[in-house]
Amino acid sequence: MKAIKIFLYFSCIFYFTLSAQEFSTSSKNEETITVAGYKLNLKEALNLVLKNNLTLRSAKYDVIMSDTAHEVFQKKYTPTVNAETSYQSQKLPVSGSTTFSGDEFYQWQVSASIAKLFSTGTMVSAGIKEVLADSNDPEFGMPGTGFYKPADPALHKPSLFITVQQELLKNSFGYSDQKMAEILYNRSKIQREALINQLSALVVSALIDYWQVSIQKSALENAENQYNSTKNIRDIIAKNIKLGLAEKFDLNQYNSLTASSESRVFLARQQLKEAERKLLRTINLPPETKISGVTNLTDELPQNLDSEDTLKKAFEKRVDFKNSLSTIETSKLELSMYENNALPSLNASFSATTNGQNESFNTAFGDAAAAEYPAWQASVKLSYPIWDKEIKTNLRNAELKLKQSLIKHEDLQKEIRDEVLNRLERVILQHKILMKIRKVREESEIYYTIMANRAKRGRFNSVAVKNALDSISNAKQQELETLVQYNIALLQFDLARNEIFERYEINIEELLEQVE
Repeated sequence: MKAIKIFLYFSCIFYFTLSAQEFSTSSKNEETITVAGYKLNLKEALNLVLKNNLTLRSAKYDVIMSDTAHEVFQKKYTPTVNAETSYQSQKLPVSGSTTFSGDEFYQWQVSASIAKLFSTGTMVSAGIKEVLADSNDPEFGMPGTGFYKPADPALHKPSLFITVQQELLKNSFGYSDQKMAEILYNRSKIQREALINQLSALVVSALIDYWQVSIQKSALENAENQYNSTKNIRDIIAKNIKLGLAEKFDLNQYNSLTASSESRVFLARQQLKEAERKLLRTINLPPETKISGVTNLTDELPQNLDSEDTLKKAFEKRVDFKNSLSTIETSKLELSMYENNALPSLNASFSATTNGQNESFNTAFGDAAAAEYPAWQASVKLSYPIWDKEIKTNLRNAELKLKQSLIKHEDLQKEIRDEVLNRLERVILQHKILMKIRKVREESEIYYTIMANRAKRGRFNSVAVKNALDSISNAKQQELETLVQYNIALLQFDLARNEIFERYEINIEELLEQVE
């Protein structure tokens, strides 16, 4: 009887230890994570991941740079300023012409202009030019005789000019350029949204890593309790053998069970270390950071799990679905652009110039500004490459890409439908499993209570009581794992509908602006 009391003493200690491990359940907004001594609710935990995770911090830069192609394209509309100056000096061999014009000539020239291409495809350039020229031409004849030509002085020859060019067919009024700008904007938007979607997936992954730490902590505690229980029973049996109250083969059996339990402790301890290292790397915290406590997890089934309403919201919010629509729009823009590029080029241009000439720069410039000596020119140029393979190939490819995008969109619709329905059904299924596993744990506790009462009345069976204790331990561990899997299913359901940031009130745009 003494041996029975000792056994029941140790088994009760083990049972109460299991009871102390009882994990709690709560709503999603209550404290759920304990890191470095601080309790964080789910929203705070997700913000911690977004702020610290190295992968996410790197991805922020990709999000910011996603508009690169679109911004670089805008360069073509940047005004260009040009300035130029030159000096020319020339000595000519003596000839009949140099007798009148001189054999030495020099010219200084300076010009400045600005040119800009507008989104309408209109190119406008305007500027000013000044030329100062002189030569050593001699004077002829005698003054007052009627045959006299004085030497030409150094003359200023300023001019003002403006030129306007416009494409009338191919890229008519900037048609193709505007389509290209829209295409590049759509592509940058697609890339940005896809990157933000990756951030939400990484956040979910980090939270799952934390829950895995909780599972491994509980697994280690259960393994240690099972080992201590088995070891205590083995020690009792060893004493009873000396008293002639037990058989030696019982000790052999418990030696084997003890060794097996101890190996599970070693394995559980290593798995916990690995899980903690992975989590700390994910949230970018020092390796010595302590992670303690079992999370508060929800065991409530969400309301309004209507499949039609869920699918409707998913199609409204899913990034890949919206990006697929943007891809179709981009393909249509490309087709329209290449159809326009297949037209002939008809370029019209108009230029106007005013000139001045005088020994005085001010007088010469005044004549140019007053348009005393105007000149203008208009022209139209038509060009069209015959049998241009590039044009035909681009047009063909644009048509095929549009068909491809429509096919992929149809396939994506079915894929999203299946994924969302699968996630919805998984939530319902995991909740049912959780309730069943909870029932298993409750029945195991009832079974152990009955077993313990029978042991008190002298119906002692060490193996049966040991199995009952193990059943409780295993049931509690399984309940925790199932509870975690249920919460993971809820997160994945939110992720499938792209509601992670919305549900936990995370301002992702504000976080993206916080770039170091």
